Amino acid sequence: MVIRKKQFEEHSDSDQDGYAYDSQEEEEVHDESDLDESDEENEEDEDEYEEENEEDDKAAQLAKIKRDLAHVSFEQLAEIKGKMGMKDHSHDKKSKISKEQILKDLKGAATKIKKTNKVKLTKDDMKRENKHRPMEVSSKRAVGRFKEVVPVQAEKRRDPRFDKLSGQLNQDLFEKSYGFLNDYKKSEMDMLRQRLKKEKDPEEAEKLKGLLVKMVSAEKQDQEKKRKQALFRERKKQEAELVKQGKTPYFLKRSEKRKLDLMDRYEKLGAKSVDRILEKRRKKNTAKDRKHLPFKRRSAE
Repeated sequence: MVIRKKQFEEHSDSDQDGYAYDSQEEEEVHDESDLDESDEENEEDEDEYEEENEEDDKAAQLAKIKRDLAHVSFEQLAEIKGKMGMKDHSHDKKSKISKEQILKDLKGAATKIKKTNKVKLTKDDMKRENKHRPMEVSSKRAVGRFKEVVPVQAEKRRDPRFDKLSGQLNQDLFEKSYGFLNDYKKSEMDMLRQRLKKEKDPEEAEKLKGLLVKMVSAEKQDQEKKRKQALFRERKKQEAELVKQGKTPYFLKRSEKRKLDLMDRYEKLGAKSVDRILEKRRKKNTAKDRKHLPFKRRSAE
């Protein structure tokens, strides 16, 4: 019994080993077949990729040649066809032209066109045989809407303030010549005052009052301007007399002119009015200085 059991175990072990060996062989066969199939698929993919690349290259070449031939006329293309001995395949339906042949023909045509020199027109070529003939104009330029048939000389406008033909401005002569305008302004101011007294509408009265104030302020400005002009004119006369005596001419600065103007103004105002103005100026300056002080020191003062 023991011997049979051992034999049975040995036989079962050998069967298992054989089965394992067979399974390994089958797996190896399957692996090899899978590898062969994957290699074939890769080769097919590579072939398809190469074919697609070749088609793309051909399409790009065709597009480039078409761009080169875009500016060529049909007559030139017909001449190139005749020179190259190309057959007209439009009527022959059975014959088929390959893409390679088309590419070769187009390349040859493009190279021939590039080699041919462009004709440059000279001035003599552009001249008209008769002056009454119309001129040749490029069609690429836009035509103007308004055409100048008869040339008209443009009017030259001039400003008398900056033109030498008008001469130099003489302020004294101008004021004497147009002095009557001041009389008109005074009469208008008197009329406005009378209308303002009689006016009952408050809105209209407010308008008249504003207009009157504007005219009064303009008159004051004119008087102030005349005062300054008279002052500086007198100063120039004094300086001219000193120059005649042998002194070197001296021209006042802006700051000196301002001081001279203030001195003249205060002299004409009088002592009381000057004191009043100085007091106002002093208060104004102190108010400005107090703004820069802290609150505690302001209350202490």
